[in-house]
Amino acid sequence: MSWSSKALEVMKKLQNTEGFSNYIPFVVEERTCGMVHLENLCHFQDSEYFSVSSENIQFQDNLQTVSDRSSALHNFFFKLKNEGRCLNTLGGWRNETYSVFERSFGSELLFDVERAAVPILGCKSYGVHLNGYIKVDGEYKIWAGVRAQHKAKYPGMYDNIVAGGISSGYGIWDTLVKEADEEANMSPEIIARAQPAGCLSYTITNQYGTSPEVEFVYDLELPLDFIPDNNDNEMDQFQLLSVEDMKEAVVGENFKTNCAAIVIDFLFRHGLVKPDETPDYVEIINLLHSNHLF
Repeated sequence: MSWSSKALEVMKKLQNTEGFSNYIPFVVEERTCGMVHLENLCHFQDSEYFSVSSENIQFQDNLQTVSDRSSALHNFFFKLKNEGRCLNTLGGWRNETYSVFERSFGSELLFDVERAAVPILGCKSYGVHLNGYIKVDGEYKIWAGVRAQHKAKYPGMYDNIVAGGISSGYGIWDTLVKEADEEANMSPEIIARAQPAGCLSYTITNQYGTSPEVEFVYDLELPLDFIPDNNDNEMDQFQLLSVEDMKEAVVGENFKTNCAAIVIDFLFRHGLVKPDETPDYVEIINLLHSNHLF
């Protein structure tokens, strides 16, 4: 199989191919902000915090504020976890919340919810990823991290040099600076050179649930003598790869899929993948920017 075909297969993994026929909308203020799989519907039906109909799930009428909704969700999911339910997702409880917005990042805040519970609600989440690279005699080399073996998800797999979800109360740039320090020991002076490079959107549907995600992307040409050093024990090592080695890595089985998409996007934007040599060029680019259902 050609590299083009393999890259296309990577991108197809980030599409919800099953559709939403087995899901029910989670609605707040008359707007769909999540999709709950029918196998999890019973948990919501048994709860005092939700009103469940054949059409959707909504908060009870007395939960009108961000604080009340967020508190109800915390109590609901914490109880499920303690009862041993939904442990494929809630077993990775983080004590970290994501913000769910009315439309897109920075619009009206609807509620905050435990990060591990987001795939159960099927709400849109946001993250920041950094492509760190150097140029040697005009040739690109790209840094990749290798995730720690103790990580609950995707242990030992390739990752971007810096990547992280945007927690409640943080902005996009704040998160990049924080993650750059924690994950790669980048000084404020170095990360300040990072350039915004757009965003990617996709939907992951797997054993954890469904996750519409938006990743804000930054590029950073690093000093030749910079060596990343992990501060939060989430990376086992870093590797500096040639373009050809990176191209092979991102279409292999050992690269976290959404992080591979970040690198594929980088390769396309920097002209390191040629349209004449890539029959699936247009389709891959289209899949880097998939429309979400809501």
